[in-house]
Amino acid sequence: MSDKAAAINELESAYEKFRAPIAGLADDAYSEVWLGEWNLSQLLAHMNGWFREMSGAIERAGRGERPTPEGVDYSKADEWNVGFAKNAKPGKAALAEFDEGFKMYLGAARNLPDTMYGIDPEKGRPKIGNRLLDGAGVHHFNEHQGDLDSWLKSRQK
Repeated sequence: MSDKAAAINELESAYEKFRAPIAGLADDAYSEVWLGEWNLSQLLAHMNGWFREMSGAIERAGRGERPTPEGVDYSKADEWNVGFAKNAKPGKAALAEFDEGFKMYLGAARNLPDTMYGIDPEKGRPKIGNRLLDGAGVHHFNEHQGDLDSWLKSRQK
């Protein structure tokens, strides 16, 4: 398996693992607050916001441009997260938007040249394709998976 195929496979696996247990939830479950002040709709909106932002970053990197647009600062993630969460749709509409954003993100990743995946031999670190799929994708799913699993388990009582 190529570096690109492996990175995309890892992303898709993390997405499926995250999405599968919430797919069958009723609309009202999406409004239960369980992640600090957030509910599931807000969490999905937050993740969707990063998928959409990083889709653009991947497209820019593919054109040989800097992934982050001039004048944009992604380092203030909490501010971005609040803004994304404000755009949360209720119920299953949140899941539909999440899926749509992921599809956009995955499509951008698939369009990125194979040469932009793997390990950079000179720098000894992952290339831009891997980094962009990890941050808003694989790592992000893993970051929230434990909290999601705990919440879902608490609902079974």
